[in-house]
Amino acid sequence: VSTQSTGSSGINAEYGGTNFTMKIGFNYGPVTDGIIGQNKVLYDIWGDTVNLSSRMMSTGVVGRIQLPDSCVPYLIDHFKLPKRGKVRVKGKGEMITHFCVDRKSPEQIKTN
Repeated sequence: VSTQSTGSSGINAEYGGTNFTMKIGFNYGPVTDGIIGQNKVLYDIWGDTVNLSSRMMSTGVVGRIQLPDSCVPYLIDHFKLPKRGKVRVKGKGEMITHFCVDRKSPEQIKTN
């Protein structure tokens, strides 16, 4: 997981001021994977986890990492995850989503 919402600005500076932007969708869960093709062999992954990650990207905001509410318990101890709110997601309806904006400082990380 990238930790900066403005990560593309560093790429722009490094590569001569191009206007490179990106948005990232993130999800966590099981996937099905496999090799397809006989002449041109490709590796691919499928499943609801992949589809929802794609939807997080397509409904996301340029320069941000968007993730569904279901991922928060796995990331909240180490990342700042402000709530974006409800987003209409194709095939899922309205979902609560969050942005991953930065790593938490060592002082902010919970220890068990």
